Amino acid sequence: MKIRSTTILAVLMLLTSTLLFAQKVNVDWDRGTDFSKFHTYAWQPSPSPATGLWDQRVIDGVNQKLQAKGFKLVNANPELWVVYTSHVKKEQQVVGTGYNMGPTWGWGYWGGPTTTTYNTYTYKEGTLVVEIADANGHTLLWRGTATDTLPGNPDKGIKILNNAMNKLFKNFPPKPGSK
Repeated sequence: MKIRSTTILAVLMLLTSTLLFAQKVNVDWDRGTDFSKFHTYAWQPSPSPATGLWDQRVIDGVNQKLQAKGFKLVNANPELWVVYTSHVKKEQQVVGTGYNMGPTWGWGYWGGPTTTTYNTYTYKEGTLVVEIADANGHTLLWRGTATDTLPGNPDKGIKILNNAMNKLFKNFPPKPGSK
């Protein structure tokens, strides 16, 4: 009985942690904007760029997605401005195992009390924000955010970034009247 309860608890914690660490992507845009009238873009300097090689990886990823959608990167007189920011923060998750309430619940040995063990897991969570604005009116037209747990392995990090780019730009540019 104890082994079965522990197994069920472990499976539930695994499912919960998977959902907790799933990549979160949110996209919003000005619903009154006709994006088909825009064809060129340029970059604004990031107020909070990614560190190391990640700055260029983010820029390359956005460039790839925008150019695949028919937008052209220009040096002067763009129709759109693109800027990104990145944020990294440390998070903690506390997981308890061996939940028991003593003899009445009966999870311990023959209903006897057992202890609850708590483990604290520290991880880094990164958020990428990409904003696209009208270069003439200086008004924000589109904003996408992606948040995920950052791995220590750069190869896994690149896969996470590519996945975020795919999700962010999946329906870009928004069609008029789309929700």
